[in-house]
Amino acid sequence: MTFVRTLQQISDAGSTSQPNEDGWGVRGRFAWIVDGATGVSGVKLTSGGSDAAWLAGLITERLQAYAPSEIVLQTVERDLEAAFAGVAGEHPSAEEAVAPSACLGLIEIRDAKGGGLHVRGSFLGDVVALVPERDGVARWTDERAKPFERLTLASLRKGGGGEISDETRAQILENRMSLNRPDGYWVVHPRRPWAGHELPFEAEVEAGRPIVLATDGFMRLVDVFGTYTDETLYDALAAGGASALMAELRGLETEEGSLDSCPRVKAHDDATVLVIAGEAGP
Repeated sequence: MTFVRTLQQISDAGSTSQPNEDGWGVRGRFAWIVDGATGVSGVKLTSGGSDAAWLAGLITERLQAYAPSEIVLQTVERDLEAAFAGVAGEHPSAEEAVAPSACLGLIEIRDAKGGGLHVRGSFLGDVVALVPERDGVARWTDERAKPFERLTLASLRKGGGGEISDETRAQILENRMSLNRPDGYWVVHPRRPWAGHELPFEAEVEAGRPIVLATDGFMRLVDVFGTYTDETLYDALAAGGASALMAELRGLETEEGSLDSCPRVKAHDDATVLVIAGEAGP
């Protein structure tokens, strides 16, 4: 049976004063990456370092509990809903703002004819996979939140630099009213159904070729700072450069004036990258 082998993995919190709200895991023929988001109300409802860190950890815990050959997201959804209800109860504030949420990228690798691998992806939110397809490196991600992110970025620019103004905070709250709605965007959420709304991707990949999974914090190297393309970032990671790339990212985030030249809600974001490969089992 085909299984996933970890080639490189690094995860770094965006701030020493905040918990890392990313997560990742590998089990059997599956690999995944998680990017948690805490509500902006300031209310903390769980025992985790933050509600998002709690959720990201619980997602990985539930995925790890499956047999190496099976993962059922509908069951994960029910488990998260029950666990959050157990710690949060019926909180009186708006659930979209208070409950944590998370982006999820799940990869499954199976044998394919001719000695290759069939790779299937299921994505909710802006986590990314870089997959070496026949015609180049393909980016797998869910861009349904992009229109809402652009509204947040526009309000941020009005406030100047990276300061989160009341207008930006209000825009984030308004965006979250649209999560897991038909005309909105989809994420893992413990109070709104989400399983079955993942964006699917498929590709045939040569056995042993690296596949990259990354959170948007790490993908700032491409999407915010523009120092890499998907292709050059993939090549650097395939060559074993995860640690050097993380150091480069943190250097770019701390450069004087970077918040003005590259506006973003957080000066430093949690960043995680996982490089895997499919291998044939015994």
